Amino acid sequence: MQSWKKSSGLFQHAGRNCVGLIHTGIFLFYFSGPAFADGSGAMTLSEAEMMALRNDTAAKKARAQQESFTQQSVAANTWPDPKLDFGIANISANTLDFQKEPMTQAVIGLTQAFPPWGAVGAKSRQMQSMADAMSHEARNNRLMTLIGVRKSWLDVYLEFQSIQLIKESLEVFGQFINVTQFQYRVGRGNQQDVIRAQLEQNLLEDQLRNTESQHDSAMATLARWLGTEQISQQLDMQFPAFSKLPPEQEILSNLENHPSVMVRKMRVTAAENGVNYASSQRRPGWALRVQYGYRAEDNFGQPRDDMLSALVSIDLPLFTNNRQDRMIAAGTSDVMASKQDLDEWRREIRLRYEKNAAVYNRFNERVKLYQGSVLPNAKQNSEASLNAYKSGVTDFDMLVRARLTELKSQLQYLKLNVERAKAQVELLYLTGID
Repeated sequence: MQSWKKSSGLFQHAGRNCVGLIHTGIFLFYFSGPAFADGSGAMTLSEAEMMALRNDTAAKKARAQQESFTQQSVAANTWPDPKLDFGIANISANTLDFQKEPMTQAVIGLTQAFPPWGAVGAKSRQMQSMADAMSHEARNNRLMTLIGVRKSWLDVYLEFQSIQLIKESLEVFGQFINVTQFQYRVGRGNQQDVIRAQLEQNLLEDQLRNTESQHDSAMATLARWLGTEQISQQLDMQFPAFSKLPPEQEILSNLENHPSVMVRKMRVTAAENGVNYASSQRRPGWALRVQYGYRAEDNFGQPRDDMLSALVSIDLPLFTNNRQDRMIAAGTSDVMASKQDLDEWRREIRLRYEKNAAVYNRFNERVKLYQGSVLPNAKQNSEASLNAYKSGVTDFDMLVRARLTELKSQLQYLKLNVERAKAQVELLYLTGID
């Protein structure tokens, strides 16, 4: 098939060849024709994904919080530090004579406190559960980043390919204008055909400007994931190939282990350990104190025995109504709220799967319809309109409508492919596969 550039030079021939020029270049207009960016040196979607993951501040924040809770878990699993006591006890206030009174001592002691039984382990497990929640949160943020960059990439692809189709259509209508003008000059056409061709070209130019604006907006959204410096690099605008979807039952069975679900499970566990810690405060804590007292000789040079003391102090949690009981009640409410959040999210993620699975299947059916019927019929309609126009059976207006219908079908087919891919991206997120 010759290009319009080659065929444009034929307009100097006789009027009988003018209509043939349309047939020469008209099939430039098909979906297989968009010019893709050269893959060499251009950024691919895989490279964009890795770049977006490196720039993912939400995942980095979750990792930092995970480390914080991990350190707190280790710290909470340790007894309080012992206390060292030293000084002078029972010295005479009148004379301050260390040797005068028999009870005067130089005292040194050590006190170790022991928390209530179960408090240390419960607090440590609570912090570790929060650390596990942040680990799953970081993984979920990575998956959300992949969704964002993939959908943004698909939006850029859609607008880029739409621009190519519209530009090619503009070239076709530019040739239509030349043909109608030539036929009008030689008396084989009318001025209305010239005006109609120019009008449709102007409308396509407006559609092109609007699509270019949408392309700029899509690029700006993609820059949010990649950074404004990287977005200036040429993009490889071939249609991305995503991983094949697992069977439906496999996805549904794995939803319970999805990172977003695991985050909420760990929060429930953390809240339950919080209740255990609050309950432990109803049990008494205690402390052990060991003290050694040195006594000096008396004024007559007689030695005195040194003193050794051992003391145990016990907490008495007698008034629990406004402290321990309130803490237990608050923790129980946290557990209930966390479980409600988990159940609600289970329903939400199941609904999200069913919705996107339905969307994917419907778009898949429509894509097959366009592939098997709509696009071939649009092509045949274009060919029939061209043959009828060449034979003088139909007018120029019918030919124009056929070409615009073909363009509309190709743009719609392009959009269906992109929307199906977006639904596939959502379903891949629900698999939990990074």
